[in-house]
Amino acid sequence: MQNLPTPFLGEITALTITTPDLEISLAYYQQLGFKLVMRAEWPFPWIQVSDGVLLIMLRKDPKPYLALTYYVKNIDKVAKGLEKKGVSFVQKPKKTDAVQRYLITSPDGLNISLVGMIDGFKQPPGPGMLQMNQQDYFNPEKYINKTSGLFGELAHPVQDLEDSIEYWQLLGFQAVSKFTTPYPWAILSDGLAVVGLHQTNKFSYPAITYFAADMQKKIDDLIKAGLKGYELENSSNAVLTTPEQQHIFLYKLGGMGEGDDSAKKEIQTNLIETERLLLKELNPDVLKELYTSFPDDYIMKFLGLTSEEELEKEKNKWRGGLGTYRSTYKRFLLVEKTTGKVIGSGGFHNWYPDHMRAELGYAMTDETAKQKGYMKEAMAEAVKFGFEQMGLNRIEAFVGPGNEASQRIVGGLGFTKEGTLREHFYHNGTLDDSICFALLKSEYQKR
Repeated sequence: MQNLPTPFLGEITALTITTPDLEISLAYYQQLGFKLVMRAEWPFPWIQVSDGVLLIMLRKDPKPYLALTYYVKNIDKVAKGLEKKGVSFVQKPKKTDAVQRYLITSPDGLNISLVGMIDGFKQPPGPGMLQMNQQDYFNPEKYINKTSGLFGELAHPVQDLEDSIEYWQLLGFQAVSKFTTPYPWAILSDGLAVVGLHQTNKFSYPAITYFAADMQKKIDDLIKAGLKGYELENSSNAVLTTPEQQHIFLYKLGGMGEGDDSAKKEIQTNLIETERLLLKELNPDVLKELYTSFPDDYIMKFLGLTSEEELEKEKNKWRGGLGTYRSTYKRFLLVEKTTGKVIGSGGFHNWYPDHMRAELGYAMTDETAKQKGYMKEAMAEAVKFGFEQMGLNRIEAFVGPGNEASQRIVGGLGFTKEGTLREHFYHNGTLDDSICFALLKSEYQKR
């Protein structure tokens, strides 16, 4: 689950979509797992539908239109706050208007509307993807919408990702995650809405995006049920054109609409070079991109895994939430320069940025690479990175009493033995002691 910001624009969010025929649109969205919430004829004919996470306001109008809409209690106060930040409105309400409405158009052409609160409107209870545990992404039984899957984002093509993020931050959005493949893109949220900003020419329109681990089955079931207006990118990804001439992406979780091309892309990550090694940084964003945007064979090659069992073990660690707002991690894959082979990993876990401390850990997975000084070479650079780049003041290492090789490594790096923690960790059915070693920044600087 993500630590999301507090919404600034309003209390309820929806997608406003115009339609020439409310009944046809209602039937279409019901086919996708939505239910009728409300309908009325004032101040124009409209219908609200929801799948329990996403709220859509269908408004009768023959001209195609889509907007990210907020229903706001104190609309004038919010509007004044936006103007102070430099946000301009393309439309403001008149005193004679039955419903107050402000309209913004983002630099890349997405409509964002603020509407005075209307009695009876409610935010769907959710949860959305950002509120779910990551392991539930892969369990279709946990999906609120069993037909289409997990609402992921309102995908929006942009010219320049960084400029676009800067604009959306004025509206109270924060970048939840950023990616570099298959092109620059990011997921942003203000705690209510979720917008995906995509610096790409792959598509030129905003699109409602759903993800599912079993998307191929969901697409097959929809087609069997009579779905119209779709184009298959492959067996697991489809682009729908709605009766209102809007678009919906149905993507297999991990596919990102790029089909098999994702395997041809490379993850961009920070590298540290030593005499004999390359240290490839792994952090929460890199692992999220890896596990959600790449196929299993690429993941295994990238991480240097040799079996499906190892892959599932690593996936389960990620699904369980390796990084939280209290503590996070920064690991490095150890890649031998001469062979390009992943021989181990090491770095920091139980990292508490607020307290400027983290725990150092490492493991050599290639037996042929042991006893060659690789780990000390790598961890010397990791320690340097921790103090100089991560803002650490204290680095801890917990070593088993019988692990003399590891004790030599931390001792050679200048760590001080501080004591023994009794029955500190559970390993192979027994509770074992740990020897606590630590290195302070002041001690590192003296060395």
